[in-house]
Amino acid sequence: MSWSVPRAAAWLVALPLSACLLVEPIDEEEIPPNYPPTFAPERVTPPFEQVVIYDTQNQTDPIEFKVPGIKDANAGDRIYWRWFLNYDAASNPVLSGEGLATGRVQGALGATITYPLLPCVDQYDVNRKRHRVEVIVTDRPFLEDDGTTARFQHLSPDAGQFRIVWYVESDTSRCLVAR
Repeated sequence: MSWSVPRAAAWLVALPLSACLLVEPIDEEEIPPNYPPTFAPERVTPPFEQVVIYDTQNQTDPIEFKVPGIKDANAGDRIYWRWFLNYDAASNPVLSGEGLATGRVQGALGATITYPLLPCVDQYDVNRKRHRVEVIVTDRPFLEDDGTTARFQHLSPDAGQFRIVWYVESDTSRCLVAR
């Protein structure tokens, strides 16, 4: 059946008002984006762009890994972090250090996190010459392990995050400290 324009218009006018569809705009609450935390790479110590050399026979002070000025554009976000040493989800799923479970409020200058590493005491594998230090910084709490992600590294899907990895070269088999 084909309709002519005047006939279709007449039919539409003849519809009762209750049959008309009135579309009103829906007020949508705008959800602000979750920006990830940030840091200034040039302020990180030791620099993560190079291998950190630690002489186990002549050095006794710990290496202090420091990430200063961590900020998040979302003012209400807290900062959470976890440190890992020679992390491997299958063979060495060990958490080496972490911040408060409740996170840290951002200060005016941002948050600063540190991790002291004493290679002759803290590194587990004496057969290894190069060791990996990793920190994960996020703006959401870490989730309980669920078996689907790397242990201790499970994050909410909406979490903003960054990771920093350092490599430390040391011969822990030559340590003077008794194990």
